[in-house]
Amino acid sequence: MKPFYTLRAQAVDLHTGRPLEPESEFIIKVQDINDNEPRFLEGPYSASVPEMSPVGTYVMQVTATDADDPTYGNSARVVYSILHGQPYFSVDSKTGVIRTALPNMDREVKELYQVLIQAKDMGGQLGGLAGTTTVNITLSDLNDNPPRFSKSIFHLRVPESSPVGSAVGRIKAHDLDIGKNAEVEYNILPGDGGHMFDIVTNEHQEGIVILKKVGTHV
Repeated sequence: MKPFYTLRAQAVDLHTGRPLEPESEFIIKVQDINDNEPRFLEGPYSASVPEMSPVGTYVMQVTATDADDPTYGNSARVVYSILHGQPYFSVDSKTGVIRTALPNMDREVKELYQVLIQAKDMGGQLGGLAGTTTVNITLSDLNDNPPRFSKSIFHLRVPESSPVGSAVGRIKAHDLDIGKNAEVEYNILPGDGGHMFDIVTNEHQEGIVILKKVGTHV
């Protein structure tokens, strides 16, 4: 349907068909009613933000459009709100910008958040129509966890007859981070065993203790 229609009319003599007056033009405007709910341009959305981000860190912006007439009343005036996802995130009611709302959100505690955003017309007033969309927000990893051994002392033994280069045993440390941040490299600190043993890291992120001098045991 068009927003307006133009009609032209002219009075003519019924018998002769001659115009009795100049042609007149009438414009009929169709008055809008609030019959269209806001619709998000895309969705569901996906976004990521670094873990431990300060409050107010930008995540993303969502936008909804309303097909009603923006020049008439509040039928197309959209207001954004969060239906699910508080208190972790907030949304600007006018712009649809999503930001973090809690400090110290730790990926190792919770990695994925599902946020439900509502766009409501009539300026958010009672009786307004609404549309929703889902935003899946992932906390990206920071290198904020040190590797930890499962125990403080590992007991390893090697026969005195073992040749240099023999594997004495293996140890393993776990890192709660992911990807590159979780890759572990082992080294022997200077001390009593440093001249007797070496350690290498294998493809399974284990530390393999290697004998580098014969005639010893632990």
